[in-house]
Amino acid sequence: MATGHYEGMFILNSGKFGADPDAAGAEVASIIEKIGGEVVAHRPWQDTKLAYPINGHRKGLYYLVFFTAESTRLNEINRIVQLNENVIRHMIIAHQQDLFARMVEMISGGDAFRLVETEEPEDDGPVRSRRRNDEDDDDDDSVDD
Repeated sequence: MATGHYEGMFILNSGKFGADPDAAGAEVASIIEKIGGEVVAHRPWQDTKLAYPINGHRKGLYYLVFFTAESTRLNEINRIVQLNENVIRHMIIAHQQDLFARMVEMISGGDAFRLVETEEPEDDGPVRSRRRNDEDDDDDDSVDD
């Protein structure tokens, strides 16, 4: 089967996260491992008030997880999450491998987005704009000086 690279955003019950932060991360990782996936990186993102109440919850913890898994097994995550009272909402998106690697490096504290020095382009003089001469009906372009 084809293994894909995925980013999952889980909104967790922030009250349970506050009581035991390590258990919340382990719970998200166990969801991924139950489908045969491998968690590459994970971290809490933001504990905040929700835009609107979801199943009576007014506050939630956004938990970010990057993982690899077989694409055919992703529907099982929906079933597992429906049975889990700690997960309020979730969303999973697929990434290309190179973007996935850079994002994993970024949330892991790496230097994925450092600036790369490049040579400055040579100055070829002033840039000339070209536009269509509206007075002529032919297709010749005129050059403004």
